[in-house]
Amino acid sequence: MTMRTFALPSVPPAAEEDWLRRGARALWPRAPWVLAGSVPVLAVVVAAGWLSGGHLLVTVPVAGFAGAPALVALAIVAQRLVLDGDLRARDLRTPGWARAVAVVWTATAAVALTLAAFEVYGRTGSAAALAPALAGSVVAAHAVALAPAAVALVLDRPRAPWRNVWVVALLAAARRPVPVLGGWVAAALLGWLALRLQVLLLVVPGVVAVVLVSAAWTALGGLGVTPSRHRTTP
Repeated sequence: MTMRTFALPSVPPAAEEDWLRRGARALWPRAPWVLAGSVPVLAVVVAAGWLSGGHLLVTVPVAGFAGAPALVALAIVAQRLVLDGDLRARDLRTPGWARAVAVVWTATAAVALTLAAFEVYGRTGSAAALAPALAGSVVAAHAVALAPAAVALVLDRPRAPWRNVWVVALLAAARRPVPVLGGWVAAALLGWLALRLQVLLLVVPGVVAVVLVSAAWTALGGLGVTPSRHRTTP
């Protein structure tokens, strides 16, 4: 299968979907789904932080690897809200689940290895240890930035070749970096707000997921890549 797997007809700018608006409109009516998807993610993060004593070198891999299934479940909820404005229980049984988990594990491994490289550099002060730490930072930054688009793609096209998924995500981010970076900036601001107003902690993961999925499809739309199926709002 080639890159043309994703080469759907280009959408004229004026006709492009406003994915964020669609997802935002569905958040309140489907709040129980958002809450149900957010709670497991929050629980894993809190448990990982508690078990690791707050050490990032331990927290990140524990939360990322153990929490990947919960993160993907939340991503499925967000994807259906963004694309369809609705969600049903059967939507959670998607064939792309395992591959989406693998995307989260890939990004987690990149970040964990980078943190380990900086730990080695901090302990040794060796210039030889700094090179892999800096290289790892570049790889980890790209893996994390591209992960939402990669997850969105494998959930929508579970049979797409693994390499193509990442290449398309990279091309989309290169062509439209603003939605990708803006999505992560919004996610960071929402996380900061939730730490200040802890009553929001239970819903912020779901809202962040909707923002990141919306940003992913907005960037992908720049390549003419549109969802393979979604119910059109009347």
